Amino acid sequence: MVRSTHLKSNLDRREDAIAKLTTTQLLMSTKLDDLFQKLAVMESTQHSLVSFAVHPASPSLPIPPYWMKLEVLRFDGFDPIGWLLKINQFFDYHATPKNEWLMIASFYMDGSTLAWYQ
Repeated sequence: MVRSTHLKSNLDRREDAIAKLTTTQLLMSTKLDDLFQKLAVMESTQHSLVSFAVHPASPSLPIPPYWMKLEVLRFDGFDPIGWLLKINQFFDYHATPKNEWLMIASFYMDGSTLAWYQ
């Protein structure tokens, strides 16, 4: 009789331990789901947050808070002064190192200007 009481007591403790572990696992799972949702929201709004990271092109410059992808007009030979102004603004905004300017500018050349560059 003592042995059956002892076995029943062990069984009760095991069931209690399993119940506690199950409850803890569900709680942790819920917390992880909440964390993943918060992380997803943070990642989706990251571009609008002020960043204290360093600028990829120049480690001494901070990244602007609203990093924008700027479009540069393609240069086809017309209005070279206007195009130079725009491409220089592009390089300044992105803090592009001067040794990369010519190579990047060549990506935006078309027609006879591209042939001239080649």
